[in-house]
Amino acid sequence: MKRLPQVTFGLFLLALLAVSPSAIAAPVTTPTVVYVSDFELKAAHVQQSVPKPIPRSERVGYDRPQIPLTPEQRARHLVDLMSRSLLDDLHQAGIQAQRLPPDAPLPSSGWLVRGAFLEVDADGRLRQAVIGAGPTQLQVVAAVDQLRAAAPQPLYTIDRTAQSGKLAGAVVTLNPSTALGRFVLTWLDLDRNVKDTAADIADQVKMRIAVGPSGQSETR
Repeated sequence: MKRLPQVTFGLFLLALLAVSPSAIAAPVTTPTVVYVSDFELKAAHVQQSVPKPIPRSERVGYDRPQIPLTPEQRARHLVDLMSRSLLDDLHQAGIQAQRLPPDAPLPSSGWLVRGAFLEVDADGRLRQAVIGAGPTQLQVVAAVDQLRAAAPQPLYTIDRTAQSGKLAGAVVTLNPSTALGRFVLTWLDLDRNVKDTAADIADQVKMRIAVGPSGQSETR
């Protein structure tokens, strides 16, 4: 096998680090099925007033007024959008993939794609994202695991001593042995950002499958 030129390899390494600053632990067996579990995202329990009906004379182009989603509805929408987008991207790549229902037992074989929506607080710490708790900078952390008898390691650990009463989400520390990558989202066209992030995660899965077991090593 020919070695890549030093410059080419350096560019490849820089691109890889740009996607994931953490150590990557890759599955070692090519999957027959890739399972996609719903990414973690919480919603704040807030009191919302019932919107008043908009007079017909003030409606423009719609028979009914658009009612803002509750935090719970918004969280479910983003989680569902991520799962559906991941499945669509994997299917388009010819990869057999299916969604793993919440609380369903883990299959004994295949790969599992999972993740969580996180946020960055004013001190630069990662927290569990909570929709409806105020403006936040969202990030997505994702992982891909080879399913075995043992359950996958947690994506992160919760630092309960660093919590602040002013913020809803707990401070978390990522597990460097599981993280596939961190992806930054912006509130501007958030749905598009989620779809783009799903495409990036699917590309990482495709790359690992293309490398094959011979190019991967057991790191777990």
